[in-house]
Amino acid sequence: MSAGGRARLGAIKGTIGSDGRPLGGRIVLANPFSPLNIAGLRKAIGPGFTLHVADGTDQRALDAAVSPDVVGLIAQERPSDWHRTPHLRWLQTLSAGVEHLLAAGKWPKGVTLTNARGVYATAIGQYVLGAMLRVAERMDDRNALQATRRWPQDDTKYAGRSLRGKKLILVGYGGAGREIARLGAALGMRVRAVEARPERRQDDSFCLPGTGDANGSIPESIVGLDRLQETVAEADFVAITVPLTSESRRLIGAPVLAALPPRAWLINVSRGPVVDQAALIEALREGRIGGAVLDVFEEEPLPADSPLWTARGAILTPHIAGSQSGGAIQELLEENLARFTSGRPLINTVDPVRGY
Repeated sequence: MSAGGRARLGAIKGTIGSDGRPLGGRIVLANPFSPLNIAGLRKAIGPGFTLHVADGTDQRALDAAVSPDVVGLIAQERPSDWHRTPHLRWLQTLSAGVEHLLAAGKWPKGVTLTNARGVYATAIGQYVLGAMLRVAERMDDRNALQATRRWPQDDTKYAGRSLRGKKLILVGYGGAGREIARLGAALGMRVRAVEARPERRQDDSFCLPGTGDANGSIPESIVGLDRLQETVAEADFVAITVPLTSESRRLIGAPVLAALPPRAWLINVSRGPVVDQAALIEALREGRIGGAVLDVFEEEPLPADSPLWTARGAILTPHIAGSQSGGAIQELLEENLARFTSGRPLINTVDPVRGY
């Protein structure tokens, strides 16, 4: 029987076998992101399954795209009514964060959730490296000097400061954190990590060849969140990459900010609510830390009247640190489509209880 014939048979008689594994059916790609190589995705799918490309720009469009014979869904939202997708066994999101999916209600048993952690690690790593170099090389001061069209009498005020030997603390040690660690270590920085599960050294998430730190060997130490304050107390830079969960919400609050030395810079590329924004504004206003490079905020877009726009030492970008994946998202989708349609374990699975 042809692949199309098997798909139709599955839709009529039921797409799930006695072991709970899909025997065939539709996989819907409701992709609001950049264009993907659809032919490559279809080629990765095993016999008995079909890929349907649909509009997924909002909840209404997604709900219109799903049907009872859908067994897999690649989207940024979840169906508003799970009863309309009784055979759904897999939802793949194209973002690393899944808090928007889990906040919408209890996650159904039998539906595996996978995310895109690791896909944007190289982009985020480059962003953080650029932020540290911008600070160390005093680029803002140099740009301001250039605007005056004059040669300084004391050029030492504009000389760069070496990153070698500086302490880089990573709050969260997943795909992005490990790539930041690799880049920092290449510059001779001393790397330490704070992680919710410090005993888990091995990284099993998606990773491009030659990037990251698969076995967790780069940091001098990896400690639990209970040691966050004492660890950041010696930081030159603190890069935040943790997912947003009930445990990490406002993790970087007033006590942690007070523990930072005056020279330290905070770089947040995770989610805005991980940082207590009011406490951070106060720390910046009072000059208690070196500054903050922020790509994410409690409210996005950041309101025009937010004190952060003019806060001393604040460098702001509009949530673009991981805006490009360099083709990695295509690789992840092809891999998981091949695994799902052949009954093999998926990569980047998310524990709905932990939120990551």
